[in-house]
Amino acid sequence: MKLSVILPCFNSAATIAIQLEALAAQQWSGTWEVIVSNNGSTDDSMAIVERYRDRLPNLRIVNAYEPPKPRQPVAHSYNVGMQVASGDAFAFCESDDEIAPGWVAAMGEALSQFDFVAGRLEYRKLNPDWLTVAGGHQPQQTGLIESCVDSPPYLSDASGCNLGMTRRLYEAVGPLDTSFPYCYDKDYCWRAQLTGFKLHFVPDALIHYRLRQTPGDLYKQGLKCGKDLPLLCKRYEMPLGKFVILNRLKGLSSNLIHGPRLFIMSVFNIRRGRGGFAWWSWGLGYCIGEIQGLSKYALQGYPDQEPDPSLSRVKARVN
Repeated sequence: MKLSVILPCFNSAATIAIQLEALAAQQWSGTWEVIVSNNGSTDDSMAIVERYRDRLPNLRIVNAYEPPKPRQPVAHSYNVGMQVASGDAFAFCESDDEIAPGWVAAMGEALSQFDFVAGRLEYRKLNPDWLTVAGGHQPQQTGLIESCVDSPPYLSDASGCNLGMTRRLYEAVGPLDTSFPYCYDKDYCWRAQLTGFKLHFVPDALIHYRLRQTPGDLYKQGLKCGKDLPLLCKRYEMPLGKFVILNRLKGLSSNLIHGPRLFIMSVFNIRRGRGGFAWWSWGLGYCIGEIQGLSKYALQGYPDQEPDPSLSRVKARVN
């Protein structure tokens, strides 16, 4: 079996060398290639990638950006990488993280047995202690991400930054859905499971994940996640409740009340200090994003998407 490692990149000059060093140090008896899917980087990212051609002999760079068209989200970069890949299976990693020793071998061996796999995420190595010990959104450390909605079919999922699939699954399920800027991975995990593919957790396929490290960046990440979730629920016909927007507004009000106190604790480094305020920012973004997504859901419906044929399976499982 040949494995294609897909690595999307946009202006990652500050971090991509760490990931490429980790890839160059991998050992596996199988055949594998690395495909860097460049989404129109304007910094030195590609110059850095070029330096690794001798150390990664099966390295390829593909262009995922077509000017003057708008730059598309990371799901598009993954799709472009898979379209040109020659492997029997694909493994995803990203340019601001770091794969651990043995990751390629673990993904390759897992994908020789299963069609759909997800590895483990670790948060301490690439992030400051003040951020990780404060809690916050740090999933997939011990297993798959549990269902985020309180209605059937209660599907688990995994982050796209440590996901693997066979070509057989890709051809059956299709490409990643780029209309979800952030939750494309959750959507794909759900679609694949409803098509009949089980998602397997592979703890030996470890990736050190780099968190957003400023309140502003965490806020933006939470905003994107919250905005996509109601549209996912609409697509999969998961009920949100009659007063969902009112309840979310109530939650937003409660969130805002705690902001000033957490900011002061951040300034004086009290209790969770900087980390508490940073993760509060993520939660604030999520609340606002979910309200925006619910409003779009109510007014416009799901954007530019044909009905998913797997919805019949959802209804069958619910009933």
